[in-house]
Amino acid sequence: MGKLALLIGVSEYQPGLNPLPGAVKDVDAMRRVLIHPEIGNFAEVDITVLKNPQGQEMQYAIENLFADRQKEDLLLFYFSGHGIKDEYGKLYLSTSTTRKQNNRLFKASAVAASVLHENMNESRSQRQVIILDVALAGRSPKD
Repeated sequence: MGKLALLIGVSEYQPGLNPLPGAVKDVDAMRRVLIHPEIGNFAEVDITVLKNPQGQEMQYAIENLFADRQKEDLLLFYFSGHGIKDEYGKLYLSTSTTRKQNNRLFKASAVAASVLHENMNESRSQRQVIILDVALAGRSPKD
């Protein structure tokens, strides 16, 4: 049984999205919990940490986390950053290059949550933990 984790924190953004300085700190804190021998007991080499990545790097890391796994492997995905819904209500995970045009998400600059979902569904691992610590960017409290 393998135990693998992908921790992504995005705190730096293009104009139009507020910075989230706590996001990369959250990733560091999660990593400490996971490697603690009495809590997570993950091997350090089995934890991938991405801070302020671009979209392609995020997508590669997501695919790598879920690909070629065994049924009993434990996979943990953690994301801290802006979550952005498009005009159709689809969720996107922000990257360091995520931007908006005319107050609308430029979709190619973010990673669709469906990418994560598809990789999860295609993985043989039956033990998957997903934690999305997202601030919904540009949303009012009533949305």
